[in-house]
Amino acid sequence: MLEFFLAGIPLLLFIMAILQLSLLWMGKGTVDAAAHLAARKFARAARVDFRSARQEAFLEAYRTCRNRPGGSLSSAALTTLEITSDGERRTERADAGDALCVRLSHGVELVVPWIDRILYSLSPGRKFRLGDRYYLMLQSDRWVTVE
Repeated sequence: MLEFFLAGIPLLLFIMAILQLSLLWMGKGTVDAAAHLAARKFARAARVDFRSARQEAFLEAYRTCRNRPGGSLSSAALTTLEITSDGERRTERADAGDALCVRLSHGVELVVPWIDRILYSLSPGRKFRLGDRYYLMLQSDRWVTVE
């Protein structure tokens, strides 16, 4: 009986870690898809009206991240969209043929008990904690050419 508990606890932690990592992988796929959809929407309308194109792109990314499996309004509120000309400097206008970087950051909540604290402490990227909840900021960059 004692052997069962000694072997069962690490096995349970391993299964929970696999579950949390699969949820993170699914979240990263959603962030990549949302960045792609937002970049496409932005590239089509940026030359005509830059601000409304940026707002439409953000709303597209927000909806995609909110409607992902495991998504919620609280995690979707952690979505940011930056548009830069060289990856660092923000820009406020776009001409036809300009190459711009659309950077989407989205906070994904770590939901599996015990594993959330371990992954949070081991993660080298941007992360933050709100009360008892742990979030990792997943990021995706897309370069687009303004049409």
